[in-house]
Amino acid sequence: MAKQVVNRTYTASIRNRSRVQDDLDSLGFAASKLWNIGRWTCGRVWSEIGHIPSHAELTAYLKNHERYGDLHSQSSSFENQRFS
Repeated sequence: MAKQVVNRTYTASIRNRSRVQDDLDSLGFAASKLWNIGRWTCGRVWSEIGHIPSHAELTAYLKNHERYGDLHSQSSSFENQRFS
């Protein structure tokens, strides 16, 4: 049976942009760096030992990364993200 995929796009507007722009830029930067480290780690582990890190292994590794602490706990949670 084929797996169904639903894509959703939410559009929002920011009314107080001047007050939140720096914080949003900082969060976006930290999230992108953490994502890149996670993807790189998965690829490196796979090429070295032929094993894709589990959710628990990857989360434990990334919690030690300097960018992890820059994010809100819901933003840095990998519970609902897939690294493939």
